[in-house]
Amino acid sequence: MSFTSYWFTLAFLPLSVYVFHRLISKSQLHLLLPLLISLLFYYLNDAHNLFLFCASIGANWLMARAIANSNEKKIYLALAIAGNLCFLAFYKYAKVFMVSGTAIPALPLGISYFTFTQIAFLVDTARGQARSTNPLEYALFVAWFPHLPAGPLLSHKDMLPQFMAGPGNPSALRPAPRDYAVGITLFAIGLFKKACISPIFQNAQGDVFLRAGQGDPIGLVETWIACLGFLFETYYDFCGYSEMAMGISRMFGIHLPVNFHAPFKSSSPVEFWTRWHITLGAFMRDYLYRPLTRKRQVWRHYAALFIVMMAVAIWHGATIPLLIFGVYQGLLVTGNHALRRLNIISRQGGNLQHWAGRVFTLAAIAFSVSLWATPNWDEAWHVILGLLGAGQGSVWPYNLTGIIAIPGAITFNWLAPSLIDLMSRELPAWSVQLKKATTSKWIWKPNLAWAAAVAVALCLALINLSGLKEFKYAGF
Repeated sequence: MSFTSYWFTLAFLPLSVYVFHRLISKSQLHLLLPLLISLLFYYLNDAHNLFLFCASIGANWLMARAIANSNEKKIYLALAIAGNLCFLAFYKYAKVFMVSGTAIPALPLGISYFTFTQIAFLVDTARGQARSTNPLEYALFVAWFPHLPAGPLLSHKDMLPQFMAGPGNPSALRPAPRDYAVGITLFAIGLFKKACISPIFQNAQGDVFLRAGQGDPIGLVETWIACLGFLFETYYDFCGYSEMAMGISRMFGIHLPVNFHAPFKSSSPVEFWTRWHITLGAFMRDYLYRPLTRKRQVWRHYAALFIVMMAVAIWHGATIPLLIFGVYQGLLVTGNHALRRLNIISRQGGNLQHWAGRVFTLAAIAFSVSLWATPNWDEAWHVILGLLGAGQGSVWPYNLTGIIAIPGAITFNWLAPSLIDLMSRELPAWSVQLKKATTSKWIWKPNLAWAAAVAVALCLALINLSGLKEFKYAGF
């Protein structure tokens, strides 16, 4: 029962919100009811792995208690992290190590997201930055259903206070009418991005990747269109999901963090990776990069950046193209920092640097799609040759969808405000650095114009739900 199914959109979500609204005033249901809704959602999506999911939550809560109460915090923490990473690796990379013909275990729903969320809590418990919490609070924090299929990664610092407010105190678990309006807006437009916009860029790719896998000729322009199409398809798919998750959560009075903030407006690779999958970047920064750079040598800074990008690549999969993708992105990011350190480029820069940076960043990220979207080196190399004009195909593509959609997407993403920009005043300040004082005349307000736009977006999305593919990152 995906977010993009009729069962979820027209039955599970409205019924859950209604029951929650009617019963949340009962003090004894303050935490139990949303937890039961979350576990029911998991059961309906992945009943086979529900026990495994609950076991992970229980084991990590016990380990957090042991870490908090022990004098040997580092030992318990090391064991807990090792256990979580082995658990994650077993499922994510089983096909790499399993004997041919052996059944590969199904990937539990949201395994990366609930595992990383719990690792962060364990580390902060050892650091003394996470307070002890009861099992019900902890279980709701980890199992909160809007983030389970594909994130975002949750931080206890931001989320637990929202769940722990007592029945007698103001609580985020009691949504106001404005929360419903904001939630429906985010959900509807996120669903529209997934159902109506993302498929356009899937079609724009044509059969370039299929032909590359077969070793057939591919042309320069069509290969660039296909790589840019894959990038925009992934963005509207993943960004659409993230906004839907924010909207669903808001209908229950809970704020989720922003996960995408107009990444194509970035004028450098460093800026791109601070705007794309923001919560994963924050996790890598706090729990991998910073521990590696406690000693402030410059070489440690560059090495840590490289390791972070390799970790992100390995998280996507254990293939040769993805390993090279990690090296490529590591070189981009470390090179960007080196140019800043040498004052060859500045952090601010003028209009020329800004727009040149946007063009370079988009081209550099699109080039890496040759490694990101391909399952093996032969196909990746064929796509790279196509991007370099050596794919032996005709220069001009036959796919008119891509010729129209890609320039339109670039122009729109560069010039138009994003949904997050337009709704920044309604989002929590801790989520991402946003310009709260935007002067756009399109800024979100609970008025008739926005209601009409949301209604149209929701209707068009519902029409296109049949046969829609699952979210790309639902298997992570």
